[in-house]
Amino acid sequence: MELSAAEKRQSLKKMLDEPACHIAPSCSDGIQARLVEWLGFPLVHISGSGQHRSLGFADAGLLTLTEMVNKAREIVDAVNIPIVSDCETGYGNAVNVTRAVREFEKAGVAALHIEDQMTPKRAGHEGFDVGLVSRDEFVNKIKAALDTRRDQNLVIIARSEAKDSLQERIERVSACCEAGADSVWLSARTEDEIKAFAKIGKPMVGVPPRQLMPLSRWGELGGRVGCIPTVLQVAALHGMRQCLEELKKNGTEATYLKQTPGIEDTRKWYANLGNAELKELEKKYGY
Repeated sequence: MELSAAEKRQSLKKMLDEPACHIAPSCSDGIQARLVEWLGFPLVHISGSGQHRSLGFADAGLLTLTEMVNKAREIVDAVNIPIVSDCETGYGNAVNVTRAVREFEKAGVAALHIEDQMTPKRAGHEGFDVGLVSRDEFVNKIKAALDTRRDQNLVIIARSEAKDSLQERIERVSACCEAGADSVWLSARTEDEIKAFAKIGKPMVGVPPRQLMPLSRWGELGGRVGCIPTVLQVAALHGMRQCLEELKKNGTEATYLKQTPGIEDTRKWYANLGNAELKELEKKYGY
């Protein structure tokens, strides 16, 4: 049964109340999202960085609201599970946030994370300087998002990029939660840092430090949605690179296909993608 946008949001709200980590692999298009759903994951994440990379750009706030919303709509329509989407900085000031929330909500996403960087944003984790708006402006952006949404189950997540101070990050997202934010982006790595965020008392969403602790432990500490950015793109590109190198070297990709474990199952899934729905519609309405 196909779920409505409202039902997907309700499903996500239930997950946020459960004492476990729900994994949300980041996807850059509909077919990746279908793969995530096929393998039984409960959620999909849309990463702003991933969307930039998929078009060959640096993660530097170059994509417009319209481009991001169109991609969100594509991914939402592809699957029957909730979508957690990056809303970057809200694409400007609080007025811009109101339009961004309207458009993402109409596209059908279940949650949006909005951050406190200046527009255009930069990737602080990649060595770029990150400028922040004032705490008051950040809170007002979150207020604008909350006031704009029509469905109260659309989850608004406050994310602070105050890299140099854990306390500043906590105080900023705490102020947003006091203003009504539903969830916080867990910008923390160690157990002590995560526990400090947990004291805010809101469901926590973020990127689990998988090299430092098991996902189960991250969930025990309060992580409710674990977003896994870039991994699918890197894995896909590496596979493409190997296939292309084989094709360039030998004039055929046969050896790559023969030597890659499990690829035949993926090929069959790919070949049959959408066929079941097509046959059902043709049977129901004739062709």
